[in-house]
Amino acid sequence: MAANQPFTCWYNAHADFTSADSAAADATVGAVTKYGSGDKTYNYTISARDGTACPVQLPLSSLTAVTVALVRQDEGSCANENVVDNGSAIVAGSVTIAHATEESSTAGIRLVGLAPNTSYRILLKCVRQLGTVRTDADGNAGRTVDFRNSIAGDVYAFEIAPEGDQPGIKLQSLSFKK
Repeated sequence: MAANQPFTCWYNAHADFTSADSAAADATVGAVTKYGSGDKTYNYTISARDGTACPVQLPLSSLTAVTVALVRQDEGSCANENVVDNGSAIVAGSVTIAHATEESSTAGIRLVGLAPNTSYRILLKCVRQLGTVRTDADGNAGRTVDFRNSIAGDVYAFEIAPEGDQPGIKLQSLSFKK
């Protein structure tokens, strides 16, 4: 399996993902910068196996963000301390957290290669459901959801579960720390 490496995610002036490529040697993982115009107005550097982990949208007010993998695993604790991306785990997307304000954050959910035309619940683990996302005919999807920072613990995680909770196809995020 591929190891994580730095990638630059590119966004247009509307904050929509346009492309990804290998990051420059001096790129800072987590940094969001205004770059130019057109399809390369903003960039965001992540550490991932490939560019499919780039969030589909990134709030334009973001200066920094954190992206973690969504790993195929049925169970995890509230903070998913036992969820790891060790290179052999099946990764089927990512979650990106951008702090919008002191009071709220935006979670960008990206799903890749799942069951086509399927609805998935977006859960802030052990707290509540934040929304749903539906895959397209290729099994890919993306959306953002907002949540109050006060509802997340010091260490928190996400679960993406199909409607009906069929075993074997839940996704767990790696942990986030406030």
